Amino acid sequence: MSMLQQLPHGVYGYRFQEQAQLPIYQLFATGYQLVTEPDYFWDGMKRIDGPLYLIQYTVSGCGQFRLGDVTHTIRENMAFLAEIPGDHHYCLPQSSDHWEFYFVLIRQQHLHKLWGELLQTIGATPSFEQSSAVARSLRNLYAEACGNRIGNSYQASILIYRFMMELLQSNMTQQQEKAAWPAQVQQAVAYIEAEFHTLQSLDDVADAASLSKYYFTRVFTQSTGMTPMDYVTKLRIEKAVQLLRQTELTVEDIAHSVGYSSSSYFSKVFRSKVGFPPRDFRLAKELPFIDRLQFD
Repeated sequence: MSMLQQLPHGVYGYRFQEQAQLPIYQLFATGYQLVTEPDYFWDGMKRIDGPLYLIQYTVSGCGQFRLGDVTHTIRENMAFLAEIPGDHHYCLPQSSDHWEFYFVLIRQQHLHKLWGELLQTIGATPSFEQSSAVARSLRNLYAEACGNRIGNSYQASILIYRFMMELLQSNMTQQQEKAAWPAQVQQAVAYIEAEFHTLQSLDDVADAASLSKYYFTRVFTQSTGMTPMDYVTKLRIEKAVQLLRQTELTVEDIAHSVGYSSSSYFSKVFRSKVGFPPRDFRLAKELPFIDRLQFD
């Protein structure tokens, strides 16, 4: 049993009264749920409890999360970030018999810039091991609620801030882990970083590492936490962000320059990773400081 599965299921809501001018992060609810009902479904455009931000992290089973035109399967160790109200829905799909997850709902006041930075840093559907600081911080927030130890808005705000900072620094931790990768994986990464815009298949990358495709895929995934082609996608989207913000190239030209033959497919992948379509990201006035974006 995972350490994240040792608490009783439940949902705890909070309606603290505080002075509006104080920069306090307002906890709305936190929970740990096991869903098995096939009619479990939340529509982000029909909810009346917003405006809120939602972060939901899967412990076991899987769910489905649609953001705009892109549908994601949210498996174990994956999370999703959603704004309420918003063009999304999440549900228990027919292919899954259960979905067990932690979640936190936070009022949007004072969090707009931080939320925007989270989306640009980790994306709308990040992954975290259950032993990670992010997962442990979310579990701790719920444990404090479950133990009736959140007595005022200040205590709640501290827990939310800590969780948000763990989310933001998760990329830094992953960067530090790269130094421990096997030499052949580091060699492959160097090749991918140089050739991501022209790569056509996994065979090219495996050849660069002098390994069979199947063994290479297993070693690479165990070391980096993502498949080789997912790593290619990460680099392509990071480069696309730079081109969107620093050049006047069309979306079609950018798609081709980072390795996509179809601009429509590029737009779908970009939105699934960043949370915005390429054109919206380029024009977004609330994100003028984002000129470089890194995914891990």
